[in-house]
Amino acid sequence: MTKTIHILKGLGYSYIITLIVLLVYNLLLTYTSVSADSVSIVTSFITTISAAFGGFYASKHIQEKGLIYGFLVGLFYIILLIIMFYLAKESYIFDITILYKAILVSLSGGIGGVLGVNFK
Repeated sequence: MTKTIHILKGLGYSYIITLIVLLVYNLLLTYTSVSADSVSIVTSFITTISAAFGGFYASKHIQEKGLIYGFLVGLFYIILLIIMFYLAKESYIFDITILYKAILVSLSGGIGGVLGVNFK
């Protein structure tokens, strides 16, 4: 039961980090001369780092099987994100780039999990 709680906390912290960093990036886009051409790359970077942090948090507290628990955090993170986009947009299309992003985010969660287990 405590493993599930740590996974859910890691997932929650991932979304909190994503929201905060996206709000800051949105403010930069609005009030500075930062180009909007970089939105896709920046959002991919933000989601990847957030999933890695969630995997790190969960595995640091679970203290075993960091790759598996980090991967689970990353996988749940991207699945919930895809569901939210699907519900928010009328014409959401699941294409190969979404699959690549799902793999990238899941793997980054796993890497964060490995780092979390080995973090002292």
